[in-house]
Amino acid sequence: MPDDTMYFVLSGDVGIFKKRAGVDHEMERLSTGAFFGEMALINERPRLATARVLSVEARLARMNREVLLKLAGVSPEFVFMLLKHAITRLLAAEDKLQRVREELSTRTGKRKIY
Repeated sequence: MPDDTMYFVLSGDVGIFKKRAGVDHEMERLSTGAFFGEMALINERPRLATARVLSVEARLARMNREVLLKLAGVSPEFVFMLLKHAITRLLAAEDKLQRVREELSTRTGKRKIY
C-alpha cells in the first residue's frame, strides 16, 4: 500500500529486505544517521522493500509529505540533499543492473542485453 512517509534512524539498526522466491533477503543494513523511504514522499506507489528493526535500541523518526513541503520552504538544502541521495541510489541500482546484464551476456554469448 502506498504511503507518503520516510524514516530517519536515530539509533540502532534497521534492515531493508526484499522477497525473492518467497524468501526475505536483507539488501541493506542502516544505522544511526541513515534514512529510508524518501521515494514514498515523491511517488505514490507501493514500497519496493520492507524495513525491519534489527536492534532493541533502534529509534526512528518519521516525516510525511506535508512536513517535507513545509520544510522545503525553510530549508531547500534539505530537499536538495534528499534528491542527491535518491539519485545516488538510482545510479547505484543502474550500475548493478548493467553488471548483471554484462554477466548474462558473457554467460549466454550474446553481445548486448537491454
